Amino acid sequence: MNNKLPSFICIGAQRAGSTWLYENLKAHPGIWLPPLKELHYFDELRMGPFFSKRYKGLLQRRLRANKAGLRTGQWSAADFLWDLKFFGHPRSDHWYSSLFSQGQTFVAGEVTPAYSTLSAEAVADIKRINPALKIIFIMRDPIDRSWSQARKDLPRVFNKAIDQIPEKEVTTWFNRHWCALRSDYVSTLSHWFAHFPRHQFFFGFFEEIAQSPENLLIRIYAFLEVENSKKYIPSNARKTINAIGQTKGARAFISPQYEYELARIHEPKLAQLKQMFEPYPERWYQRCIDVLNQQR
Repeated sequence: MNNKLPSFICIGAQRAGSTWLYENLKAHPGIWLPPLKELHYFDELRMGPFFSKRYKGLLQRRLRANKAGLRTGQWSAADFLWDLKFFGHPRSDHWYSSLFSQGQTFVAGEVTPAYSTLSAEAVADIKRINPALKIIFIMRDPIDRSWSQARKDLPRVFNKAIDQIPEKEVTTWFNRHWCALRSDYVSTLSHWFAHFPRHQFFFGFFEEIAQSPENLLIRIYAFLEVENSKKYIPSNARKTINAIGQTKGARAFISPQYEYELARIHEPKLAQLKQMFEPYPERWYQRCIDVLNQQR
């Protein structure tokens, strides 16, 4: 079977519903996604050592999935063959293309939120490899996104509940470049717009997953040029997936000092983002201003 490049990728944002999107797009008979969410080819595996920490983590995840499949009777030979290719073959652009060969007769794609943090140079490489690529970008209020990430990651880093972690450690974490970059949608768009025309992008918002997930999926189906029928929307599309630090229809409580720190960090870029999209970034920006004014 000949290799094929993916038709689309979802580049994030992290903690903005990418797992929900992955699970729901997999249910469409015209769309093919790899058995592993987040391939991390362009941000890590392409240039890193073969047996990297990322490689080992992904391998453990797929070993668990295969064991669970054997135990429940849902083991897939096709997925196992894909795993052998992903974990056992030397990595290259040709190898990356081969990962989508099973989706040759479908609209194939991948979902890796870390791609939102790629440099303009890395995006240029993607354009060179796959100039017709369609890009899906789901955004979330930067304050809520950062807080969701903190609630998920910091307890594992410090081995204690987030309310037991010293405030200085939490605010330092918020200010680290890589953490702030995850919510810096202006920089993400600048890097990607430098190489891909805007008509190849689909923009969605986390609020849409909570408020109108069916409509969001229909719009994405149309963007991907697959049959945009409601009959392909899973009955549990309104179910939260990967819910650590996530909320549906309600905002998680954030301590005022952390909400202020995040508003301070993200207000300048939100002032730019609200000029690009409506209505949600406008609401995010107004929240930042309200939080900052309350603390002055």
